[in-house]
Amino acid sequence: MSDLLAAPCRLVARGCGWLLLVLMAVILYDVIGRRFFSTGSFKLQELEWHLHGAIAVLCFGWAYIENAHVRIDLFSGSMAPSTRFRIEIVAIALFLIPFMVLLVWFGTDFTLRAFERAEGSPGGVGLPNRWIIKSAIPIGAALTIMGGLSVLLRVIVALRRPDILRDPWER
Repeated sequence: MSDLLAAPCRLVARGCGWLLLVLMAVILYDVIGRRFFSTGSFKLQELEWHLHGAIAVLCFGWAYIENAHVRIDLFSGSMAPSTRFRIEIVAIALFLIPFMVLLVWFGTDFTLRAFERAEGSPGGVGLPNRWIIKSAIPIGAALTIMGGLSVLLRVIVALRRPDILRDPWER
């Protein structure tokens, strides 16, 4: 079940890896155009920001399942693994999932309002359809919930059966 929950996170992260190449091409085109051809575009700059933001938000779930997120182990580094696993369970159940559910709820409303209003960039010089980038918020939060539940299941298995799984981030 843990692998089933982690699969969408990995799939989206793989897609975001390809999206990094698109981001790199847009940045190169923008920089070369500005430097050598005196061209510039607010739309290209916004596209860079949107791609960068989408990549970051959509990969939170993957970062969590791979234990690649920022973690402060000042205190937990000296704790027994079972204590760290219990702290992880509490953190996922009380903080991660409720916060991400709120992000899905309010982010969906945020996206729908932008779609209904045909929201675009202020001043009309940037990109239209702002709802596309705003949709990354609830989608990324849903992926983070899946990643959190995947880790939660692995931690529970590690607590109940330490003989078959030592580290909840091992696959």
